Amino acid sequence: MFAIAAYHLFGLGAGIKINQIRKAGKNPCFQGKSADLYGEFSLLWEKGAPIFSPIDWYLILAYIIFAFSAGLLLSSKAGESLSSYFVADRKLPWWWLGTSMVATTFAADTPLVITGMVALDGVGGNWLWWSWAIGYLIITVFFAASWRKAEVLTDVEFVELRYSGTGAAILRASKAFFLSILFNSIILGWVFKAMSKITAPFLDWNVLLGAEVFRSISDVWPSFLILGDLNTTLTVLILFSVVVFYSSMGGIQGVILTDLFQFALGIGGAIVFAIFAIQYVGGLEGLYSKLETLYPGKSESIISFWPRIGEEEHGLPLQVFLIFIGVQWWIQYHSDGSGYLAQRLHTAKTPKDAELGSLWFNIANFILRTWPWVLTGLVCLVVFPLHDADLFQAEGIVVQSDREIAYPVLMKIVLPAGCLGLVFVSLMAAFMSTADTHINWGASYLVNDLYLRFLKPNAGNKETVIAGRIAVVLMAGIAILVATQMNSIASAWKFFLAMASGLGLPQILRWIWWRTNAWTELSGMGTALALSLILYKVYPDANADYLLFFTALGSVIVSILVTFMTAPVPDKVLDAFVAKLQPFGFWGKWGGVSARKKFYSRIRIWLLAIFSLYAWLFGIGYILQLKYTLGVVFLIFGIISGLIVLKLWEKKDSVS
Repeated sequence: MFAIAAYHLFGLGAGIKINQIRKAGKNPCFQGKSADLYGEFSLLWEKGAPIFSPIDWYLILAYIIFAFSAGLLLSSKAGESLSSYFVADRKLPWWWLGTSMVATTFAADTPLVITGMVALDGVGGNWLWWSWAIGYLIITVFFAASWRKAEVLTDVEFVELRYSGTGAAILRASKAFFLSILFNSIILGWVFKAMSKITAPFLDWNVLLGAEVFRSISDVWPSFLILGDLNTTLTVLILFSVVVFYSSMGGIQGVILTDLFQFALGIGGAIVFAIFAIQYVGGLEGLYSKLETLYPGKSESIISFWPRIGEEEHGLPLQVFLIFIGVQWWIQYHSDGSGYLAQRLHTAKTPKDAELGSLWFNIANFILRTWPWVLTGLVCLVVFPLHDADLFQAEGIVVQSDREIAYPVLMKIVLPAGCLGLVFVSLMAAFMSTADTHINWGASYLVNDLYLRFLKPNAGNKETVIAGRIAVVLMAGIAILVATQMNSIASAWKFFLAMASGLGLPQILRWIWWRTNAWTELSGMGTALALSLILYKVYPDANADYLLFFTALGSVIVSILVTFMTAPVPDKVLDAFVAKLQPFGFWGKWGGVSARKKFYSRIRIWLLAIFSLYAWLFGIGYILQLKYTLGVVFLIFGIISGLIVLKLWEKKDSVS
């Protein structure tokens, strides 16, 4: 009904006219502006003419119905117990949980941020997140199976398995609040901000509701609850209400079920969009030749995967690259798989499923997803030139001040009916897959690690599930408030990384070094939080990557000093921990030579896996740059190193 009403409300004639304008303006790059063409387009847009065709509306409606249905279908199962609601009774196969991890990390903000990175630092700017592969592979090789063996409901609960006493209790409560309320709200905030940018060019509630109704809403709407403007705010809140419904009803099983569909939509939509975008500028050859025409002498540095050396205008600075690969991967708050990644690993049927799921996540996250976004970002540099974004397209005027919005604006320009709806739905799915995970994950902390641990430890299953559903709604409300205070998504990303940097190294150390204690984590977390608030306030114009480095360095120094200044974990606690998880690394009398040998063996596997993943990533990238020989060489190295990793992996547990 919604699709039919929208179809009649917008009018078929105007929709045909939009398509005629699209055809008339086909591939306008290097053809100059057409005042008549764009004047007519602007006039239709001002009158509320539709960008979506009827088939686009049907696709959007179908997806919303699917999401609602998933929540209703699994609501009774999710309501059986807290384990069902938050970890799906630990019964999921590797491909299901791994795909869910990929879907969650593909948020609506991701292609927008990558578009902005390519505009700022060229393709090499993606090392901001490519460097995360180093840390994600640590999770696969070292920690994935252990998370499943721990059999905790949340990663925060794990701290009282590893530590004991007052320090452990304080750490558990602090991290539960810190991650659920503070960190989680920031993540959801930038996801909301991205979705508001995506929906802005497509939906006009002034037309949908009527000018009088829209004006009435505007008169009473609180000014502090605005994402861009009232129009985009209404769109995002309606979509988010769907997320809150199926997340609260279906629990983690509903979230993961929708994630499977959302992943297929997300990757499919990104590829479809990339294909149309590349065709729009004359194929890959046309893309690179137009980049050279627009940016003479600079196009090679724009498309380079590697950092710039010297004073070139474009490309990733070498010192920033070194921070990314040398520091950033181990200061992540999920350095050992903590957070929503651990929540997925907890759902695995077996420890092996946890490892395989984590491996599949790495492959899909970096090798499959990178290039559709990067290529589309390069097309945006052609269609909306850096120093004159509206040179070829009138809509480029909004891109000039916000390069991130180039992605949805390009969608409006290049995608035909049906494909536009598909790509828009894929971004809706990306938004929902991230939002549902984070509100469910945040709620798990509030219920399991605050409510049950400190307020009402004897609560029954029914009561805890109700508490979980209330917590989901609470998390949603907090996230909306945070989102309204954000400006740039990329800057929020970088501030978040700095604020969370104190968690990274202590969380790795607790698995491999017996001397680590609760105060190691508490001091690192507190120092990073304090330093990020101080440094970003005192040096507002400094490079965020440099501030990240000094924040991480300060938190590491403090946490190591505090470790040696405080008492170690009692022997009986370490006895129980080692007996349950058989950790490897530097465990003194609890591990001996065998634990260290297993640790060194996994180090070799990890390093080879990093080499293989990047060889595949750049091999595909060079082929897409039409550098076939270089691409094939990289792929051969990727295959050989991958086979060696598989062989070593089979023998990893036999080392003694």
